[in-house]
Amino acid sequence: MANDTTEHPPMRTGDCPYCERTVLVYEDPPRCPLCACPLDEATMQPFVLPTEGEPRGDDR
Repeated sequence: MANDTTEHPPMRTGDCPYCERTVLVYEDPPRCPLCACPLDEATMQPFVLPTEGEPRGDDR
């Protein structure tokens, strides 16, 4: 039974070579949430929520 005080792995993003998408990873070891394939730990990046007023990459 899971305990509410259990530390969860950090949320990260990574590129899935099979789905060919950037996915949000919440498991440790990292696995694609769409196809469950293992992901390379070295390519993981921390997930940061965008803040209000911060320009996105597609804004011109």
